Amino acid sequence: MRTSARILLLVAVVVHVAFAVSLVHPGHFLNPLFPEGMHNIGDGQGSDFFAFYQAGTYVLEGSDIYQRPMDDAERTVPYAYFYRYLPFVAYTLGVAANAVSPWVAYWIWTAIVELALIGCILLTRRLARDSSLFALLASMWLLYTPFYIEQYMGQLNLLMAAGIFLMVLSYSEGKMKRFDWIWIATVITKHLTILYVPLMLRLKRYRTVLLVLVMLGVTAIPYLIMRVSGVGDFAHDNFSLTLYPYAGNFGALALLMVLKMRLFPIASSIGFNLGPLKITVTRALVLLVMMVPTLTALNITFRRRPFDLLESVALWTMVYFFVFREVWEYHYVLLLPLFVLLYAGTRARVLWYIYALAASPTLFVLYDVPARSPEVHWSALEHIVNHAFKVVPLVWLFMWVAAGCFRRHLNRAAGTDRELVGTT
Repeated sequence: MRTSARILLLVAVVVHVAFAVSLVHPGHFLNPLFPEGMHNIGDGQGSDFFAFYQAGTYVLEGSDIYQRPMDDAERTVPYAYFYRYLPFVAYTLGVAANAVSPWVAYWIWTAIVELALIGCILLTRRLARDSSLFALLASMWLLYTPFYIEQYMGQLNLLMAAGIFLMVLSYSEGKMKRFDWIWIATVITKHLTILYVPLMLRLKRYRTVLLVLVMLGVTAIPYLIMRVSGVGDFAHDNFSLTLYPYAGNFGALALLMVLKMRLFPIASSIGFNLGPLKITVTRALVLLVMMVPTLTALNITFRRRPFDLLESVALWTMVYFFVFREVWEYHYVLLLPLFVLLYAGTRARVLWYIYALAASPTLFVLYDVPARSPEVHWSALEHIVNHAFKVVPLVWLFMWVAAGCFRRHLNRAAGTDRELVGTT
């Protein structure tokens, strides 16, 4: 193993241990680096996991899982954000968590997520035959700061990331049934990977797409029919068109709204009517931000040749960050398997620069004022810097992957294209 790789791995282990120590330490000394560590509901820690837990409680009580826990004086958790996921998680993880007290369940969950990360590192050995490369890839898993806030909130994005990682490995090994079932599991757990439908159609996994639709229907529709009152809350919490750039919202649309509000506030009043629909500059820009990455991913996915699974998985995973109105810092954990897989396949040094930006905490600690609303007290520059910090590496990675595909398409005639994971 090269000395530099050994040193990096040692640093990565130390940093990751610091994540764990901050998590259990009463002062949570890393929290000032993260908006959700400083501006959160209740005491903050576990507030997302407690939403799963309380939803499980409502299942056991026969109540609506989409009601607001903080409006419920008889809730079993100390505090919690509202539950905004499909019923499946409430009926599985939520109910299972209720076997023990909320805090015990939270710590068991963080241990499970940590073990899942370790499992991903062990599986990474399949991608690296030499120890130096393995040390570099393991360091990527361990150094990634969004993982800390993932654990602090008690989220399940790391399990989604592990599913993405396993999907690509399964495909590369020709294990398509396992590939299909992992995708189905991720969709019904946290419907973000429904964005992979074009990819699955490109692979002609028609029965798999049909099966996932059936399973979504079976696990969601009966509940929503029996609990019609929850349909409105579920739809509003996930599909509302209201865009507000909270300090912890790091999606492309949040950055766009910050730029509009701070630099061009009249954008929402400039436009024209197209029948009953009012087209404004703001809406046109929102559509542009959403459509350019989506159309790029569609173009690359459905090109006749070459097709590379990893490229398409990477692009469709990143599309989420461009089209959803709320993207929290822990969602960037979804990029982690992409960095590992792309670097293992290309050894491109530029990936480390992009990774370093994505893996670093934002500059939030420099301009945050505890107990004061960032949305009100920040300057325009602070708003823009805060929201752009994560979007910049996202756009950079998206452009790098897309450009690489187009370049390989042009080079294919010369026979110089390089396969990442299963080019067809």
